[in-house]
Amino acid sequence: MRQIAGMKSIVGWMSIVLLTFGVFQFWAFPAASADFPKTGQAEYETYYVANAVADFDSGAGTGAIFDETGITRNVKGEGPFHDMSVRCLYHRSTVGETVQFNGSCVETDKDGDNVFTTFDTKNHYIMGGTGKYKGITGTVSFSVVALHGTVGGRRAFLVNHKATWEIK
Repeated sequence: MRQIAGMKSIVGWMSIVLLTFGVFQFWAFPAASADFPKTGQAEYETYYVANAVADFDSGAGTGAIFDETGITRNVKGEGPFHDMSVRCLYHRSTVGETVQFNGSCVETDKDGDNVFTTFDTKNHYIMGGTGKYKGITGTVSFSVVALHGTVGGRRAFLVNHKATWEIK
């Protein structure tokens, strides 16, 4: 009899622990992966490696097409645009000291949701997204720092982004 009473007590405590864990799990995990602010600002850095897939030199100017991949990190170490993979395609033209470029990028988070951007010499433009980013638009100023060459003649860059967005 005494053993049965002890078992009921253990079962009671285990039920409370499991119930508590289940409640915290229900509240914590969906918020971590699905929530994204409807409006906001963020500063993030992207480390890119650029691969020139085609180029030419006319004598008066140069042109090149690049396929670029990278990893994005929020400068705070968490929050919007943290730990995303990035792929960009762009065109660069150079005439004398004037460099112009334009292209498009897709940033993918760990949930598989995407943000699609276009860019020119002045800004990135957030054009839309999937999943939690559906309806996102915004403008992202940026600055570029050339880092070093890599294997196969590729170039590494660090790009600092300052984003302002809204989701409608």
